[in-house]
Amino acid sequence: MAAMRGFFGGFGLGAVVVVVGSGALSLLMPLPQRPEVGQAPTASAGAPEETTGRAGIETKGNDADLVEAMPKAPVAGGAADELKPLDTAPAAKPSVGAATEGLAGPITTAAAPEVSIGADNPDLPKAPGAGPEAPGTDKGVSIASEPAQPAAPALPETDSGLARLETETHSETPADQVEPAEEAAAAPATEEAAAPRIAALPQAGTDAAPGSSPLGTPVKPLTDREAAPVAAEGPTPLALYSAPFDNAEGRPLMSIILIDDAQSIGAEALADFPYPLTFAIDPTEADAATKMQTYRDAGFEVVLLADLPVAATPQDAEVSLSVWRSEVPEAVAILEGPGSGIQGNRPLSDQVTEIARSAGLGLITESSGLNTVQKLAAREGVPSAVVFRDFDGAGQTPTVMRRFLDQAAFRASQEGTVIMLGRVRPDTVSALLLWGLQDRAQRVALAPVSAVLTHKPEAAPQD
Repeated sequence: MAAMRGFFGGFGLGAVVVVVGSGALSLLMPLPQRPEVGQAPTASAGAPEETTGRAGIETKGNDADLVEAMPKAPVAGGAADELKPLDTAPAAKPSVGAATEGLAGPITTAAAPEVSIGADNPDLPKAPGAGPEAPGTDKGVSIASEPAQPAAPALPETDSGLARLETETHSETPADQVEPAEEAAAAPATEEAAAPRIAALPQAGTDAAPGSSPLGTPVKPLTDREAAPVAAEGPTPLALYSAPFDNAEGRPLMSIILIDDAQSIGAEALADFPYPLTFAIDPTEADAATKMQTYRDAGFEVVLLADLPVAATPQDAEVSLSVWRSEVPEAVAILEGPGSGIQGNRPLSDQVTEIARSAGLGLITESSGLNTVQKLAAREGVPSAVVFRDFDGAGQTPTVMRRFLDQAAFRASQEGTVIMLGRVRPDTVSALLLWGLQDRAQRVALAPVSAVLTHKPEAAPQD
């Protein structure tokens, strides 16, 4: 506490010393000098007095350094002289000569200069010429209202169409309207004997000649034709080469077709298969006839596999099927191949349908849209059907194949028949054997394809 008191006491003493020293220093400093103010200059004798303006503000007068003196006019000899009084009399009008003489009288208008129009002034417009004259009547030209007709061609005396038409025309024309020129021209034509003979032409409204066919007869479309009878005599291939089948229990029919191609296993492995199958033979392969005979000896049915180009014509189909049928003569039907098939164009499919009808074969097509080809074939009386599903064409596993077969069995229970398409592969054969042991397979009757093609659905019972 004593230290604090000493600190504050020293601080206060220092402050007092500073204030006292500052006051003494200010007293010792000299005061600044005031500016001296002089008296205002007095006006000279010749300068005008300054006037005091508004609110005590003095206005300046004339500058005292400038000397103002009255102006004087120069005189001869260099002496200054007083100015003379100004002469205010008006000066005389200037004389302009004869130019103003014409202004004294009345103003007259001069005549316009005459303009001469001729060849000397090519730039001036020329006067328009006389307009075209109105056409008059040329009495020297005569117009014949009834010109002479050319001579009629010579006609034979036989009863031709042209002669009969000429006779009827003259008979209808009154005699008083026939011109003399026409009579003169017709006279030598009838007397000429060496005229060429003209064939008789058919006349409108008359019947055609006997034995001739009328032109323009429309062809009846395929959809409107009635089912024509099969041209083949005796049993058809469908009936002749079909495998025996009995459906005593009346179960829905399910047919399985297997394509025998280059990757197929041997037909001998399927000789003891427990239920009927149908095999499709490619007629373009070299051993097509041998394969057909092997399956036929084992008791199976065969069908002819047909793949035609999309741009094929009906003539192409007729030639190709004629050759293919000779390679697979015991086929019961034509099967549309999974490639280009036969539904590429309407004329092609119509031709294949006609070949199947005339040969007594069945027709099996792939499912496509509304299946118009199959419906038209059925209307033509061709035994036909549609493949429900290709169950191994995309490399499906045996499990997937069995599921597809289950779906086909359910479809058969709804529609009465169904056709499935596969290939002769080890996985496919294994899937078929395992599926045949299941309960679902017992609900349908596994049948050859001929039974499906000739199946007739039972009529619904009437109340």
